[in-house]
Amino acid sequence: MVEDRMWVESWSPEYGSSSEVDDGLTTSVEEVDPDVETSSWRPITPEPSASPVAAFIDGVDRVDARAFYGQGSSPAPGLFGSVAAGAVLVDGLARFGSTEVQRWSVFGNDVNPVVRPFSSAINYRGISVAGTRPEELRAALQKARSRLEEDLARRLAREGMLVIADGPLLLREPVDLVGYIKSHQKTYLSPDHSPVALALGPGQRTPIFGFGMSSHRPRYSWYTRIAPAPHQHPWAAIARCEVSSTVGLERAVGLADVVTHHLPRFSSKAFWDTRAPQNLVPIATLERRLWSLLGDRELIMRRIRSGVRSGGMAHG
Repeated sequence: MVEDRMWVESWSPEYGSSSEVDDGLTTSVEEVDPDVETSSWRPITPEPSASPVAAFIDGVDRVDARAFYGQGSSPAPGLFGSVAAGAVLVDGLARFGSTEVQRWSVFGNDVNPVVRPFSSAINYRGISVAGTRPEELRAALQKARSRLEEDLARRLAREGMLVIADGPLLLREPVDLVGYIKSHQKTYLSPDHSPVALALGPGQRTPIFGFGMSSHRPRYSWYTRIAPAPHQHPWAAIARCEVSSTVGLERAVGLADVVTHHLPRFSSKAFWDTRAPQNLVPIATLERRLWSLLGDRELIMRRIRSGVRSGGMAHG
C-alpha cells in the first residue's frame, strides 16, 4: 500500500504555485512528438562544457493608474502603465546589460487621447484597443512589454550570445534563444514519459520532444532539474526549456546540453528568493532592478492625477 504524502511548496503563495497540481497537470492540446531526438526515453547527463557567454533577459509590467476618457455616461476606460526589460550578461563575471523603460497609456473603445508629458521622466505613449474589459487593457500593456523583450533578445542573440529568456519562447528565428519556463500549468508528456522527467537529477534532462510542429510556433523542448528538491512535490526544481525548431534538431540538442549542464549553478536558494530554486539568480536580480527602474508608483500616480487635473490630456 502506497502512503499518501504531503508537500509544502517553497514558493511564496503570492506567486501562485510552481505547478498547478490540484487535479494533475493539464495535458497540452498541441500534438507532441516525443521521439524527435531518440525513442529511448531516459535521463540524459550532458558532457561538461565551457561556460558560454550568456544573456539572461526578463521584463516586468505594472499598472500605474486606472483612468477614463470621454464625455457622457460611458467614458472609455483606460490605464497608465510602465514596462521594462533588461539583461544580465554572464561571461565569467555577471553584470547588468542594457535596460529600457517605456510608459504607455492604454484606452478602450478605440480611443487614443494625446497625453502630454507629466514630467521630464514621466511620458506616456498611447495605445488604443477595441475592447473595454480590464484584462483587454492589461493585455495591450503586456504586449508592449513582450515587444520590448523580443527586441532585446533578438539583438543579443544576433551578437552571438546564448540568450535565456524568462518565460515561453519569444522569437521564431534560427538564433540561440532558449525560453525558460519555471512553473508548470500543463504537461507535454504522456504517462509513459512523465516518470523520466520526475526521475531527473540536477544537471540532467529529458530527451528533446517536439510540439506545435504544425502550428505557427513549432518548438523543440525538454525538461531539466536544476537543483535537489527533497521533501517537495515531484515537479519542484524542474524547469522546461524550449527553442524554435528553426535552429534545427542538431543545434537544439547542443543548446539543451549546454543549458542543462550550466543552469544548476544559477539556481536560487530559499533564504534569498521566495521562488527558489527555479527562479534563477540572474533573472531574480534583474527583476528587482527592473522594478526599481519603474519608479515609485505612488509618486507617479500623484503626478498623473495632477497632470490630468491641469489639462494633461487632449483628444487625439
